[in-house]
Amino acid sequence: MKNSLGLSTPTAVIVFGLVFAVLFAFFFYWGLQRHELENLSRDEMSLREEIEQLETIGNWTLEYVKIDRAVDFLSEKKLSEDARRRLTEQLWQISHAYSIDPLMILAVVAQESHGNPNARGRMQSGAFSGALGLMQIKLETAQKMAWRFGLRVNSEEDLFKPEVNVAVGTAYLIRLIGKYGNWKEALVAYNLGHSAVDRMLERGQPLPLRYYERVISKYRMLVSRPIL
Repeated sequence: MKNSLGLSTPTAVIVFGLVFAVLFAFFFYWGLQRHELENLSRDEMSLREEIEQLETIGNWTLEYVKIDRAVDFLSEKKLSEDARRRLTEQLWQISHAYSIDPLMILAVVAQESHGNPNARGRMQSGAFSGALGLMQIKLETAQKMAWRFGLRVNSEEDLFKPEVNVAVGTAYLIRLIGKYGNWKEALVAYNLGHSAVDRMLERGQPLPLRYYERVISKYRMLVSRPIL
């Protein structure tokens, strides 16, 4: 009996064998290529993650250097290397934890104390106002704010520690930003007290903006300063 394809049985077997071998080779090669593409895709994703991590680290380093240079500029060598490092680290951590620009905090420092960690506030009469340190914080306010950062403020001497003063001062500033929803009113309240600002807002009185404008001016100066 003749094969329906016109081929003898041995020839048909050989043909089918060759076809099977070709198909096997094709699928084997396709499988290898697919596996290689999957490996390349994983390698590419891993490389992208590494690049993103490096970019993040680079941005963090740049932020740290900007803060450090600004602290050094404002303090005019009034801080030791160790105190400057602790303050820089504190500001960097606060800025990331609360999404607040560290240079804005330092602009407040510049306005309040000119970077002097031992500053004591004075009223127009010359009497001691109770405001202390870099951000001119009063002891009562500092003690209320200290818990936000897990700090203890036991005496006025604690407020002469730059990292403590800035921590509680920033906590108070963040609270005011949360209360008023904007930097302008928060900064005016930081200067005059929130009770005074509340009264002016209730009466529809315009807020005195001299303090706010001075802080913003100092902030722009810090931002524009070259890093290196």
